[in-house]
Amino acid sequence: MPSFATQYCKGLLLQFSRCISFYISFVCTLTVRRALALFVLITVTNSYALPGDKLVYTLHDSVTKAVKKEIPGAAIAIIIDGQIRLLRGYGVKKIGGKNRVTSGTVFPLASISKTFASAVTSVLVDKGMIDWDTYVVPYLETVEFSDPSQGSIITLRHILSHTTGLVPQAYSDLLEQNVSYAKIRRRIPQIDFVCSPGDCYGYQNVVYNLSAEMLELASGHDYDVLVKEHLLIPLKMQHASVGFDAFKASKNRVEPHVKVKSGWAAVKPEPYYYRVPAAAGLNASAQDLAKWMLAHLGHNPSVLRPSSLTIMHKAHIRANQSRYRAKLSNVYYGLGWRTFDYQGITGFVHHGGWVKGIRTEMLFNPLTQTGMVFLTNCETKFAREIVLDFLLLYKKHIYNSEKL
Repeated sequence: MPSFATQYCKGLLLQFSRCISFYISFVCTLTVRRALALFVLITVTNSYALPGDKLVYTLHDSVTKAVKKEIPGAAIAIIIDGQIRLLRGYGVKKIGGKNRVTSGTVFPLASISKTFASAVTSVLVDKGMIDWDTYVVPYLETVEFSDPSQGSIITLRHILSHTTGLVPQAYSDLLEQNVSYAKIRRRIPQIDFVCSPGDCYGYQNVVYNLSAEMLELASGHDYDVLVKEHLLIPLKMQHASVGFDAFKASKNRVEPHVKVKSGWAAVKPEPYYYRVPAAAGLNASAQDLAKWMLAHLGHNPSVLRPSSLTIMHKAHIRANQSRYRAKLSNVYYGLGWRTFDYQGITGFVHHGGWVKGIRTEMLFNPLTQTGMVFLTNCETKFAREIVLDFLLLYKKHIYNSEKL
């Protein structure tokens, strides 16, 4: 029977089939221990040379350092060329605790939830149950606007693209003051128009949730049921859910954190923005959002059709993105998504989220099938910084290698 060393050497020959014959002969003369050490070294070196690996390792190191020095916990997912290359959690779910964040730990998604509203709309549009350009009035019989002539031309598309023409962030402050959605909704007729529908960008939360009401009326099902049945279940997003109660029921979930003099303090999750589920009602893990990104990269056409992705990701109205200042160009809003260019590179699709004690970011470029998800259980500038870091690394290691 051949010795272990002989068998091992034959295995190495297979692994190093691309090496020159002299190099293979040299490896085979080594002892098993030395051969193994060399094999590990070359494997690491070769894997590091794979497209995008430096991006992956650099961001992994960056999050690791951030958790050690400045944030309680985080989760990240990185997809390169349509393949998940990094998926893991860092730090703890609650400061001072021992329960670690994993890739399956659930976070409130905040405004990334808006991407689900546009997606479930696309499903119902494909089924012929509603149209992107369905008028809000008279479809929703109890909705009125301050200027009836302007209000009569507002459509579902206007809502999903933040182009209703209404004062931006109308009554978001009332949500944070614990006023019910029903009471706030009755104040919609008091919101002034700053432009005609379709002519300007004005980010909304309360008004955005009118989309959920329209979808419920079109389908005869509650919004959470629509999202689950048409998106979460078919995409096997097993940790994802809709609503505040569902978040609290998650055994593997984070605690939000706010900044205090001594560092970070855990706070109770607030129900406020869950009252507008189309705007901020989803919960999910990094595992779930990796699947969500793949769906938006076209990997699940039975759930999200290519034609629907084109509509959602298409630049619709010039927008602003103050968090990133002059770093981005050609910033637009599509349907539930932002789009932008970065230093001459086109095609980025993005959305972020921010509620008390939580930051979330998701961005990708369909052309290279590459993107990142970052979730953290605190209000930190690091969430903004890692987006810019990703873009810089993308340009260096993905875009430039594609050009070569």
